[in-house]
Amino acid sequence: MITIKVNSLPVDLVIKDLAAAFQLPFQLNCREYLVELSENIGEGYIKAMMLESGLGIIEYHCKFKMDVEIQFVKDFTHPLKFLYCTKGSFVHRFSNEDKLHDLQEYQQAIVASQDYNGHVISLKKNQEVNLYSLEMDRERFMLYDECSSELIKSDLNDIFGDVLAKNSFYHEGYYSLALAEVFEQIKNFNDNYFLRTIFMISCGYQLLGNQIAQYQDDLNNEENRHVLRQYEVSRVREAVQFIHQNIEKTNTINDICKEVGLTETKLQEGFKILYNSTINNYINDVRLNLASQLLRSTNFNISEIVYKVGLTSRSYFSKIFKEEYQITPTEYRQMHIKNT
Repeated sequence: MITIKVNSLPVDLVIKDLAAAFQLPFQLNCREYLVELSENIGEGYIKAMMLESGLGIIEYHCKFKMDVEIQFVKDFTHPLKFLYCTKGSFVHRFSNEDKLHDLQEYQQAIVASQDYNGHVISLKKNQEVNLYSLEMDRERFMLYDECSSELIKSDLNDIFGDVLAKNSFYHEGYYSLALAEVFEQIKNFNDNYFLRTIFMISCGYQLLGNQIAQYQDDLNNEENRHVLRQYEVSRVREAVQFIHQNIEKTNTINDICKEVGLTETKLQEGFKILYNSTINNYINDVRLNLASQLLRSTNFNISEIVYKVGLTSRSYFSKIFKEEYQITPTEYRQMHIKNT
C-alpha cells in the first residue's frame, strides 16, 4: 500500500500534493488542475477545481496498481465533504477513528470531521473507481448571514451550522437520479476551459441543491420518500418491461407499483426523467403503437384489437386513436391496405 498525505482545501493543493507523491507533473487549465496517472502507477486521472464561495470539486477517475490510502491532513477545520461513488467502491474513515465506511457504486455520504481531525480515503488496487467529492469550506460558505436564523431552525443545521467543527457528522445513502444526471453532464462536457469553468460552477450548485433535497428526503420513512435514487432506475425499467409484456391486461398504476416495489411518486418521477412522460401517457403510447401494428399486419377486427391492447371501450379506443393519428382505426387500416 502507498500512503499519501494531502491538503484538504483549496483543492488545487490536493492535486499538487498527489502529483508530488506520485512524482508526476500536473496541468493547470484555466482553474482546473489535472494529474494523469503514469503506467507504473495505474490508469486514469484526478482533477480538481475551486468553484465559488468556498466550494470545490475533486474527480477521481482511476485504477491503481497498488492499494492507495489518501490522508487529508490540515492544521485547522476540514471541509464538509459530499462523496459520491459512481463506479467501483472506496472506503472512508475519520482520521481519529477506526470505523470504516465502505461505499459501493451508487452510494453517497456526507462527512464532516470534528475539530482538526481529517479524513482518510482508501482505494483498492486493480479496481476502476469513479469518485466525486464536492468540498465545502464551511466558514467561507457561510457568507449569507441573513439565512442563519432559518438554518438554525431547519434539519440542515447539523450539516451547515457547525462552522467550528464541534461535532463529527456522517450520513450515508444512495444518490438520486437527479445527482446522477449532473455527474453524467460533467463526464460528457468537452467544451473549452473557459466555458467548462462556468459549467462546473453551475454543477457545483446543482449538486449541492439536489443533495440537500435528497438529505431531507432521507430523513423520511421509506414509504414517504419521494426522491428517486439511482439504484432504483432499474425498477423503473422493470415497470416499462412489465407494461409491454402485460399490455392486454388492464393494470392500474398501483398494480405496476406493487410489481416493481416503488411508490407512485417515485415511479412517476422516473417516467418523467427517463421517458419525459407520465405513466398513463406511456401506457397509452404502447397501446396505440401496438394497435397500429395490429391494424397494419393482422386481420383482427377492431373489437379484438381493443381487447388485445388492454381496453374495454371501442368508442374510447377510437377517440384516442384519432387524436394520435388524425384518422379513425378503420381509415388507418384501409389506407395501409391500399399502400401494400
